[in-house]
Formats: sequence, structure tokens, C-alpha cells
Amino acid sequence: MISVITICYNEVANIKETLDSIVGQTYHDLELIVVDGGSTDGTKDIIASYEEHIAWWCSEPDNGIYNAMNKGVTHATGEYVIFMNGGDCFHDHKVLERVAEVAEADILEGHTVKKGTELRRDLSYDDMAKKLLADGICHQSAFIRTSLLRTHPYNERYRIAADWRFWLQTLLCEGVSHQYLGFIVSAIDVNGLTFSNMKQNMQERRAILQELLPTTSLSGLTKVLTEYHDMMHDPVIDYALFLSSNSPTGYNIVRKIAKRVVKLVKCFRTNP
Repeated sequence: MISVITICYNEVANIKETLDSIVGQTYHDLELIVVDGGSTDGTKDIIASYEEHIAWWCSEPDNGIYNAMNKGVTHATGEYVIFMNGGDCFHDHKVLERVAEVAEADILEGHTVKKGTELRRDLSYDDMAKKLLADGICHQSAFIRTSLLRTHPYNERYRIAADWRFWLQTLLCEGVSHQYLGFIVSAIDVNGLTFSNMKQNMQERRAILQELLPTTSLSGLTKVLTEYHDMMHDPVIDYALFLSSNSPTGYNIVRKIAKRVVKLVKCFRTNP
């Protein structure tokens, strides 16, 4: 069984599309869990109309998205969990069917596209450390063993980057198994929390690096990444946000340039 957890708050314009993409899956051995943060815009009424498809749901105030995600996990009974939050959707109706046929590892990762496009995020990294330190994993396209989420709940001290901390802790520090899926899993809304708070996201990532890698051989890399963050001035961040909304091609070019800068700084520090 696969547990699909949907976190939402005041998503009346988008929640039906999200729920339809879940209940319309051709794979039926799934359970849907919905954690609504106490919506007041009609979202709760739409969720209630899907009650026959939902294993468990609530509509009550919470302490942020990761508090809601942890709450959903406590009710999950599937072997794997995926978070498909309000405004995001499965790419097509056969996603879960394809996942069930090939799932083996602790964490499964597929491709992601921006809603309304077929522009995929690049997954071609030659090692997991580079991938995580330069970017991350989109949780809307990742299937995680429920047992792993129970032993490693999201650290609710972080408001935006707790899922990035989870990836670093499990995949980089502990080396749990990872499997790439060769197809698109989700179409996401890029107006979500992380995309609209890039500066806070970077600040939290710095704190997470210092928390998880304070005295290891990666401490030098932590310093490099911290210094790189300090180079990210407000105009650059604002420009990236503009491109993410108006020019997907331009946004991806900027992201590639930023990753190359990180690599160059790392090389310079290693071989001055």
C-alpha cells in the first residue's frame, strides 16, 4: 500500500485538482490522508465531499507545514508515503501503478515538472552529496518508507527546509538506499512556501549544514557553502523569483550557473 498525504490550508482554488489527481489513480491499493490547517475559505467543504475516498482527515490549526506532515505520517499505514500537497498533482493517472511495479529502495525519486509545462528538473548528478548540497529532492516526487519517516520525523524547528534536512540526514549521513524512477511523478505549484521564501530557505540550509556537519570532513565544504550564500544579494534572489514565474528556461539557466559557481568556489578553496 502507498499512503498519499495532502497538506493544505485555504486552497479552495486548487484542492479539488489535487484530490482528483489522487483518487483518479489506476493503482487502488492506496490510502489518502488529508491534513487541513483549519481552512476558512471553503477548502474544508471540498475535502468533506471526498470523504468516501479518504482514510483519515482533519481540519484544525497546526504549527506549520512540517507539523502537519508529521501528523499525517502518524496515521499512515502504507509501506511508502508521498506528500502531494494542495496545489500539486500527480503527473498522470498511472504514476502509482508504475511505482508499485518497481519500488525496492527506502527512498524513490522521480522527475518533477512545473504545472502547465513539461519542463523537467535535472536529476543528472554523479553523486548524492553533490545533488543534495547543490539542490535537493522534490518531496512531491519522492516516495519514502513509512518506517523511515517514523524514526526520522521532520524537525519542526525549521519552517521551510526541514525536508532538506531529512534528505541530508538519511541519504548523506546514514546512507539509506535510494532509487531513481525513470518517469515524471508530479506537477508542482512553484508559488509554494519554499519558492516564495528563498532567503529564509537559504538561512535554514546554512543552519542545517552547521548542525549535521559541524566536525566531519565536510566542515570545509560547509564553510564554502556558507560563503556562497553570503554572495547571494537580494537583487539576484528577486530576479530568480521573477524568472521562476515568467521564464522557466531562464530560471533553469540561472540555476545551472549558480551550481557551477558553487563548484568553482569549492575547487578554488581546495586548490588555491
